[in-house]
Amino acid sequence: LSKPLLVLCLSSLSGSRYPSPAIPPAIVFTDPFPINVEKLVVNVFDMTTFTYESALDLFAEAVYALRVELAFIAVFGTLWLTGRAFGSQKKPAKIVSHEPPKKATQSGKKQESRRVMSALNGPISNIPASRLNDANWVCGQIQQLCHSQVRRALELYRASVKAGIQFENAPDGKCSSTFSSLVIACLRAGQVNDVIELTKDFRRHGPGPDASLVASMMRLCTSKQLFAEGLEIFDLANEATQIESDDKTVWSCLLFCSVEAKQFNRCMGFFDKIRACGDPSSKDYSNMVRMAFSNTDWKLALNMVSQMRKSDLEITGIVYNTALACCVSAEKLDEARKLLDAIVEAGEVADVITYNTLAKGYAKAGRMKDCFSLYERMRERGLAPSQVTYGILLDALINDNEVDKAVEIFQTMKKDGCEPNTVLYTTLIKGFARAGQVDQAVELYTQMQQEKQMQPDVITFSILIKAHCDAGRLEAALKLLMSMMEAGLKPDEVVYNNLLSGCIQDCNVELANNLYAEMIKAKVKPTVATFSILLRLYAQCKKWDEAIDLLKTQVKSQGVPAEPRLYGQLVQSCLRNRQGKRACEVYQLLCETSVPTISMNSFLLSVCAKLNMLETSAEIMTLAAGVKSSVDSRDAALLLETAMKKKKPQVLADLKKAMALLNLPLGPA
Repeated sequence: LSKPLLVLCLSSLSGSRYPSPAIPPAIVFTDPFPINVEKLVVNVFDMTTFTYESALDLFAEAVYALRVELAFIAVFGTLWLTGRAFGSQKKPAKIVSHEPPKKATQSGKKQESRRVMSALNGPISNIPASRLNDANWVCGQIQQLCHSQVRRALELYRASVKAGIQFENAPDGKCSSTFSSLVIACLRAGQVNDVIELTKDFRRHGPGPDASLVASMMRLCTSKQLFAEGLEIFDLANEATQIESDDKTVWSCLLFCSVEAKQFNRCMGFFDKIRACGDPSSKDYSNMVRMAFSNTDWKLALNMVSQMRKSDLEITGIVYNTALACCVSAEKLDEARKLLDAIVEAGEVADVITYNTLAKGYAKAGRMKDCFSLYERMRERGLAPSQVTYGILLDALINDNEVDKAVEIFQTMKKDGCEPNTVLYTTLIKGFARAGQVDQAVELYTQMQQEKQMQPDVITFSILIKAHCDAGRLEAALKLLMSMMEAGLKPDEVVYNNLLSGCIQDCNVELANNLYAEMIKAKVKPTVATFSILLRLYAQCKKWDEAIDLLKTQVKSQGVPAEPRLYGQLVQSCLRNRQGKRACEVYQLLCETSVPTISMNSFLLSVCAKLNMLETSAEIMTLAAGVKSSVDSRDAALLLETAMKKKKPQVLADLKKAMALLNLPLGPA
């Protein structure tokens, strides 16, 4: 609205057009809120103008921000409209040809071509047999498919082979290039079995893989870590034609594959091929050192290092440490020390691992003087001993029962700032336990618990529990078991066996049975050692029925091998306690599970002879004859002579009967 028009409208609304009724002069109305109409109109008009101007500014900014998009829409719309305009024009009518129709053979060829093209995009089975026997066409299609569709290329190849294709009919070189493309594509896809089959087919249908193809295959096998497969492929290719290549990388790849596949007998042959092509690289020498270490061939390892020095090749610390470890494994510690001295004199790399390798060899050989001499030399050269270094020293001292010196080394380690770990604490605890110093072991265990970043493991608790059980502190051992479980550690079979052994001293059958039940509940599988401990406990406590029931039920139900020594152990315990009938019962259980050996029979019969249990010996011999077991004739003769001296005719008759069943000579009557 314009300003004059707005004023007119407001004036009309004020009553000028519709006058109000007459008001008596005596009454005067006063407007409490007077309005200046003209001023109000001016303000409204100014606000309207400001709103329109702001909207125009915002619209202009939006158009500017979307200028690229709007330009694209405009161009696209123009092109679309142009296309519609041209497309709406009428197409010229087709000219009907009055030429005679083409021959049916040409039409058939087009239809066949359409079928082939649709088959390549669909099932391979739709391709006509005539095409599948066309070697030139099949080779071209396979090479094209190998770029992106390896599976379809293989499917087409197999379909053509099934159709009876003769690849020899393909143009010169096309058969080889087709097989090469297919083999490489399959290797890149990781289809090793297909590569092996294709290599065999290549030998049947063509000259076989040449040196260049073998080189490509070996590089691919090495990069994909197909080490054993690469060697198999090489052997297949090499059977057809002897591969001779001047490419050193081919033989380097084969050497590396031989080392990784642990076919060490082939390494030297490939290494000779490398040397025939030129000087071996550092990697080749490194692989030969690895092979020497695996075969404990310390002479070869040192020879390879020597040749690397002569060739002025860089020798890494890994190569030195491998050669040093090879000498240590072969127990050639003096040669290893010479190599270490040569490394130091040449100013080459000799790190903590190098010294630890030799120190471990000295410790294993019991050469503690040389071990500590090497430790001191290591510190003189400014090399800080590691946790492994101190672990080697502690373990060697503990094995030599030098606990006091082990404690000194442990303190030196902490003083030098090398924080001990769980293994080092456990090693020293083991030393105290072996020396019978259980209180010192517990003190070290307490100190270990105070370390925030270190907690005892299963081995630590196992050592402490065994130490307490050996010292007759079964209650303290059970408390350690509770602490172990509270720490979230699961007791293993060794822990339970140690606790069961602790029950033997106190003859606590009830506790042992509870521990065994807890062991089964925790799904810790008992072993032969577990049952042997329980049998010792039952025998000592004269619980013969429980012992026999253990062999009858628990051994089989827990899936533990029914070893004859368990039965022999209980038979011996029964004999020593003069439980003849029970001994024969257990021996019969043994015969039901296995055939007793002649040595076991000899031992049991000798115990019977010493204890004058002749009736039991006769029954054991009879049971042995029933399962075709063997008995030494000298043992039988000794028993027979003892029965004659004791003047026991019934026993004598039983013995003779048993000897007859065993085909043993009776000797003089």
